[in-house]
Amino acid sequence: MRQTWLIVALAAAVALLILPLWLAGTPAMPDYPARLAGFYLIGGGAASAPLSGFYGIRWAAIPNLAGEIAVPFLARFMALDVAARLFLSVGVAMWVAAPALIQRALYGRVGVTALAASFFAWNVNFMWGFFNYYFAAGLCLVMFAGWIASDAWPRAVRLLVFALATVVLYFCHILAAGLFLLLAACFQVARRASWRGVVVDVAVLAAPVAVLYLLKPGEVGGGVEFNLLGTLLPRIASLVQCSFASPAYVLIAVLALLFVASVWRGWISVHRDMRLVLIALALAALLVPEIIMGGWGLHLRFPAVAAALLLASSDATMPRRAAGVVGAAILAVMGWMSFALAHEWQGYDTQIGDFRAALREVPRGSHLMTVVDAEDKGEIPNRLYWHVAEFAIIDRDAFTALMFATKGQHVVTLKPALAGFAAKSARDGTPPEMNDLNELAAGDAHDPKIREELHYLLRFQCHYDEVVLIHANGRPAKVPSMLRLRREGSFFALYDVVRPAGCSTMAAMRP
Repeated sequence: MRQTWLIVALAAAVALLILPLWLAGTPAMPDYPARLAGFYLIGGGAASAPLSGFYGIRWAAIPNLAGEIAVPFLARFMALDVAARLFLSVGVAMWVAAPALIQRALYGRVGVTALAASFFAWNVNFMWGFFNYYFAAGLCLVMFAGWIASDAWPRAVRLLVFALATVVLYFCHILAAGLFLLLAACFQVARRASWRGVVVDVAVLAAPVAVLYLLKPGEVGGGVEFNLLGTLLPRIASLVQCSFASPAYVLIAVLALLFVASVWRGWISVHRDMRLVLIALALAALLVPEIIMGGWGLHLRFPAVAAALLLASSDATMPRRAAGVVGAAILAVMGWMSFALAHEWQGYDTQIGDFRAALREVPRGSHLMTVVDAEDKGEIPNRLYWHVAEFAIIDRDAFTALMFATKGQHVVTLKPALAGFAAKSARDGTPPEMNDLNELAAGDAHDPKIREELHYLLRFQCHYDEVVLIHANGRPAKVPSMLRLRREGSFFALYDVVRPAGCSTMAAMRP
């Protein structure tokens, strides 16, 4: 009876956590517009004019393809935005189900701590719209549950099945494949398998993805950047978020205190075969660099996984009635969070509707760039709106400065004639501030910020037709003379770029 109640509770947790996705047409995720635009291009948009002159699709063995394959396929049978939300919903369901599956594989039953692990499904990777990693991390945890449960399988069969599964995981996202290999290796060591056996098992699992990685197309470099002290608070905040701008610090603190107190009192114990796994994952969560080879945000990828695994690895000894009360409290908090987020996302959805209505005034085939107001210090960071211009790719067949088209990371590519005028990596993905525009227009590359991050926007007035200004808290005081206001909106302003005489021949490509 208790197991049935917990299964129903887990299903309720899934429903509550995906509810905001279906009550708002556009989730308030910073990367969502660019991801949706990419799916649109892959699904056929890139083959139509004028988009065919801006973007191309180049399929390759890129370890970042979960959404690129699934969403355009689903969009054959439903609206594109519905397909994207369905993909995210499956990801949430895996994040909720995986801790329960892991706990059942370890203990033969599911407890209330697995239900509490559902809180970590709303982590920063979900709220920011990191589609592929979020989905792949959920799949990785489900696979790890299978790895534990298959311990008694014939070794050859087990290795073959999971080597193939690791290849699938690799194509979903490379970090998730690496994470699974780490979890599997540490678990085997903890199970007191021989070192030779562990090395052979991991080598068999890793060999196919290692070959694929060596053969994958190159990508923009970027080295490795550590900022351990500066990223400590964001790592903690990444565990649970109530929205993009609202880390759930109180909930994180309460969960941590309750867990520590329960371990101290002997109410909760951690499975001994998972202790090495948890130590390794905790070190990864604390020490992984912020940037590797141009990819930003790696420090945000592992903390929620570690926390979910910690609760999945724990066994709580409490009376059935007490477990029911705790489970009901978890669902009550989850319900409050769900309806609060749904309300917030509905407000954002209204804003996006206003913006997309304004885009109807923009000529088809225009080139758009995004600019932020440096004086905008509102409650919602302007980063939430950095990629709204990418809706113009879908709505107006436009070219934009911040479309995701990093070589070796995305199948969407920039046509050579335009590649020098758009961001090529996460390092380039920060939009300029309004007070940068005069220097950019003059072609001034002496400023380190312009030279390192905004070089592709030098002489932007020769290459772009429209500027999307993000100013959530009011119109900026100073607007450069080369901009002419077209439309003022709730969080944005659209400006026509006045093209000066003497621009390069690139300007001839403008409509």
